Amino acid sequence: MSRHPSDTARLGRIEDGPLGRTRVPRYGDGMRAPREVEVTRPDKLLWPDDAVTKRTYVEYLASVAHRMLPWLRRRPLTLVRAPDGVDGERYFQKAVSSYAPDWIRRVRVPAPSAKRDVDYVVCDDAATLAWLGNQAALELHPAPVRVDRLERPDLLLLDIDPPDGGFRAAVDVALVTLEILDELELAAGVKTTGGKGLHVVVPVERRLSGQELRSAASRLTELVAERMPGAVTSAFRKADRDGRVMIDPSRNMPGATFVAPYSTRARPGAPVSFPVGRRDLPEVEPWEFTVEAVPRLLDGPGPRAWHELSSIHQRLPSSLVTD
Repeated sequence: MSRHPSDTARLGRIEDGPLGRTRVPRYGDGMRAPREVEVTRPDKLLWPDDAVTKRTYVEYLASVAHRMLPWLRRRPLTLVRAPDGVDGERYFQKAVSSYAPDWIRRVRVPAPSAKRDVDYVVCDDAATLAWLGNQAALELHPAPVRVDRLERPDLLLLDIDPPDGGFRAAVDVALVTLEILDELELAAGVKTTGGKGLHVVVPVERRLSGQELRSAASRLTELVAERMPGAVTSAFRKADRDGRVMIDPSRNMPGATFVAPYSTRARPGAPVSFPVGRRDLPEVEPWEFTVEAVPRLLDGPGPRAWHELSSIHQRLPSSLVTD
């Protein structure tokens, strides 16, 4: 299996320079990434109940980099950081840290609601991935857009959210969704979210705006609901779902993100969002994909299928694209 030359990096030590003096380059202006990245306080427990230290986490990221990076490259990245581990404070971070080294790539994205621009991290290589791990970024949430055309998404995503204890119901909905996508001649992948649900992802050509893609995702949701009457809802409030599986098409809206495949979640158990092969889907349990387990599963059918999926671009059929 061929790998991008930036998919591997050694752990070690680099000097990042004085804090607070980092230049903020546009995308592509960064310095060459180092071959070694410092891991500070390597024995710090990030998932205490699971004995996962910071070094263990950074080593995990190094092991999955060749599978994960195709889904991160050239995308604005939102982080969930937990500097004191999952038992401490957790927070979303969009703007790159002021002390980030010059070789960390950024992209400047307008944020109209905040009336300012935001410089996001762009993770194109294993060194950046290791640096983010050292920053205790325990969740990586890329945008479904690339830095050169921020207004045109290249991924359609359905978030399948079952009621508590209803993972098997989510599987049933995902299988019907994949069946419909097969009929539409669209390649797609399914992955666990690292929680109780599933994501179905469809790579698309960059022809539609976020609003238009959201409409297409809503139409796809309707097709699933027509085939599974009484089992599926788009109601966001749990009180309105009546035990049904919720399909959320809103992750296709401008500004939306999704948890990356192979990203950990900042939750007990050190869970991972993991690509699953369609034939394996009826048998899997979401809790089986962890920091400890996933490195042994990277050559399985799910990871292989998603690796192929990462280079596909498809035009949505007219039945999904409505005026």
